[in-house]
Amino acid sequence: MKGALILLKAGKFFNVGGLKLSAEKKGVIEVTGWSHYNIFSNLTKTECLKELEEIKFLFKKMIENFSDLKSFIIDRDINYNLDFDDSGKGSIGICSEKKGILVWETELK
Repeated sequence: MKGALILLKAGKFFNVGGLKLSAEKKGVIEVTGWSHYNIFSNLTKTECLKELEEIKFLFKKMIENFSDLKSFIIDRDINYNLDFDDSGKGSIGICSEKKGILVWETELK
């Protein structure tokens, strides 16, 4: 985790535990996870909300286990993102939570 924090401090990103952490914007940590669904049309708002909560839970566990990370995020906004992996072609934003506000980036049923 210490090497990963060096990347964050330099404004880079890294993947750990199924999450992508980045600090490209000053004062903001982006925590991104990807949906477990393989077919975009199978996504529902209910399932996506569960997956977003899972991302938040995993990040909280990281903070609990790595004091350096806990110190690094003090006084920073944490943005949580759920993306869809389009078979390696790119990520499609599904929803995000910024300052406690949920934003849908795509239309779902």
